[in-house]
Amino acid sequence: MRRLILILVLASSTTLAADTLTFKVTGIDCAACGPPLVNALKKVDGVAKARVDTKAMTATVDGASLDREKLRAAVSNAGFVATFAGEQPRDIEPLPADVLKALDIVTYEDGKRVDLAKAMAPGKVTIVDFYADWCGPCHVLEARLQHLMQGKASVALRRINIGKWDNDAAKQATELRAAALPYIRVYNAKGKFVTAVTGGMWDEVLAAIEKAER
Repeated sequence: MRRLILILVLASSTTLAADTLTFKVTGIDCAACGPPLVNALKKVDGVAKARVDTKAMTATVDGASLDREKLRAAVSNAGFVATFAGEQPRDIEPLPADVLKALDIVTYEDGKRVDLAKAMAPGKVTIVDFYADWCGPCHVLEARLQHLMQGKASVALRRINIGKWDNDAAKQATELRAAALPYIRVYNAKGKFVTAVTGGMWDEVLAAIEKAER
C-alpha cells in the first residue's frame, strides 16, 4: 500500500513539474502552416506536446524545463517568429550578413538568363527564386527562406533578379510561366523539377520543399 502511494505521489510530482507555455507566432498565413510548426516544436528537447492555433496565431507547448531560446530557434528555422510574454512582436527579418555566409545562397543580379541546370546544388533541394527589389513580398519570402535554411543544410537557394520585367532574366521567368512575383521553382536533390509556387504563400512553399525532399 505504501509503495502504491509513493508511486502515485511521484507520478503527481512529475505532472506538476510539467510546464505549459503559450506564445505568439508571426507569419502564420493559414491552417496549413500549423503542422510544420508543430513538428518543429516537437523536436525541441523537453517538449512533450505541441499545438498551434492558426486563427489566434499562437503556439502552446507542454513539457519540463522548457527553454525559450530553443523554442525560438525552432520556430525561426521553420520560417516564423516567436514572441513570448513581455516581448514586442517582431516581423520576419533577414538574417545578419555573417550568418548568411554559412547558407548555400547564390544571387544573380546582372539581368541575364541563368543556366538552371548548372545552377543546381548537387545533392540538395534547390529553390530558384525569381525576384525584384521593388517587390515587397519577395523580401518577406527571402527572409523566411533564410530562416528555414538555418535548420535545413540540405536546401540551397538561387535568386534571380528580374529588374522591372525589362531584362532577359524576366523573359526567362515569363517563359517558365511566372505570371507574378514572388515566383519560385523547386528542384529535388537530383536536379529534377518538382513544382512551382506563385505568390509566396508560405504553406505552399513548405509543401513544395517537403515534396522535393521525398
